[in-house]
Amino acid sequence: MKKAKKQVKPVKKVAAKSKKSVVLKKKIAVKSKATKTLKAKPVKAVKAKTAAVKKAPAVQATILGSVLSAVKKSRNGVAIGKIKEKTGLGQRQLSNAIYKLSKNGKIKAKERGIYIAK
Repeated sequence: MKKAKKQVKPVKKVAAKSKKSVVLKKKIAVKSKATKTLKAKPVKAVKAKTAAVKKAPAVQATILGSVLSAVKKSRNGVAIGKIKEKTGLGQRQLSNAIYKLSKNGKIKAKERGIYIAK
């Protein structure tokens, strides 16, 4: 049996580029990347986002805020057990929050285990 000869495709010769044209193309590419990243957002879109944030209801996002709001809602003071029920926090988180709020002057102890807002 005769082996079939592989057909070889002719290779096209590319003219050598000058160093100046390669450098110029690199500079243009760098400039185009820089201008793409520096585009500013439209002013209207930014204003719409800030307006949406202002209209959102006041939600206590922090542990300290939730404990403080639970204490402020009670006139005669609130016990630790009630704060724990209202906020759903663990004992460690609750005691740390009460300590920080009392050091900052936001709440004070009316009796042992009962806190009121200042």
